[in-house]
Amino acid sequence: MDRILGFLVSRAVRRGRGGEPIWWAVAGAAWMVRRTLKSRDNVAWSGRVEPGQRLVIAVGDRSTPAPSTGGE
Repeated sequence: MDRILGFLVSRAVRRGRGGEPIWWAVAGAAWMVRRTLKSRDNVAWSGRVEPGQRLVIAVGDRSTPAPSTGGE
């Protein structure tokens, strides 16, 4: 999908420079979609959880203090 959108952006820019202003809008929209899709690929953590270990996932507001990491 990224490759198709990249192709569309480059073609639309080329046609926009050629005097067809609607293609500037097409290039901008395709660029925004491509950028949005790329930002979803961010990995927050990658690792291996061994047997006996725990993986705790907590979601909260930035104003909420982080939970303690003390062992139980």
